[in-house]
Amino acid sequence: MEAQNSVTAEILNESHNEPVGPATLAAVMSEVEERVVRGDASSFRPLPTGFDPLDDVLNGGIRPGELLIIGGAFGVGKTIFGLQVARNVVYQHPDHYAIYICYEHDRAHLMSRLLCLESAEQRVRDAALTLRQLGEMALSPDGKGLIARLRATPRYHPMLDAIDTYADRLILVKASGDRSTLDHIRAWTKDVAAQGAQRVLVVVDYLQKIPVAREFLEPEVETTTHLTQGLKELAMSLGVHVMAIAASDRPGLQSKRMRLSHLRGSSALQYEADIGLVFNNKFAIVSREHMVYNPSQAEEMRNWVVVSVEKNRAGRNALDLEFNLDAAHFRMQPVGRFVRERLVDEKLYRE
Repeated sequence: MEAQNSVTAEILNESHNEPVGPATLAAVMSEVEERVVRGDASSFRPLPTGFDPLDDVLNGGIRPGELLIIGGAFGVGKTIFGLQVARNVVYQHPDHYAIYICYEHDRAHLMSRLLCLESAEQRVRDAALTLRQLGEMALSPDGKGLIARLRATPRYHPMLDAIDTYADRLILVKASGDRSTLDHIRAWTKDVAAQGAQRVLVVVDYLQKIPVAREFLEPEVETTTHLTQGLKELAMSLGVHVMAIAASDRPGLQSKRMRLSHLRGSSALQYEADIGLVFNNKFAIVSREHMVYNPSQAEEMRNWVVVSVEKNRAGRNALDLEFNLDAAHFRMQPVGRFVRERLVDEKLYRE
């Protein structure tokens, strides 16, 4: 407990970007000017998610010190999106790091998802991997390891070559809902930042699973507030980019269309988040008029995820984008589009 308190004290007294306290506008202008002249313009450079047109809507991506919250129903693709963004960051930027902190899956499962994702991204002809194929390979009695077997197969070379470029910069954390607290998340993030990373993306899957001390357990809104404020402080104090997946409350799961206000502890999430994205399956929220006249098109909508930008401090919000979900390979097509059809909105319109 004493060691944990010392870690907490160190955390509370540090600031990555600038000292805590007042400064005149003139002093701020002078300091920023000096940094830019030195070539340190990192605070002006957002971190792209790798999804278009989402990055355009976010004016380039996630900025240092920002907290992005992802909400949505079960099975709609939140973990797929979070892990894919982490992969995109380290794949596209050789000096960036990403840390995926998962309270839901072990590291081997996350690795398997990444193998499936990368095989599809590298367009392995008619042979993009699935979990079933990986399982069959791993259970083969020939005495070879799974990765060795993949390396011995020429069609998987592009996939493994791509993964080799970022495997040392994508950190997978198996977190415990009993022990892996905010202090642990901060310590893991600091360890990654100390490896010389120019940028660090932290993805937490999912926020309400982070354990807190007993005095914060009641009510749930206070717990979520404590956790959300802690992640926002982590982002600001260390100058990192934080994404957190959030669970829905019971009314949200029963609603026709999930909104940011349906997430557990939503008031804290709405205030603390810099960006709020909510995922819905398109088939579930499209207006019925589009289903009646074109049933085949309506069925195709099951494979699309609507990403609603409900909060965006750096630009436009109240926009609906859609991305094709390739669930078998744990990915979304990185190029999406704005939703053209009318969607159900329970606040304005009921069918």
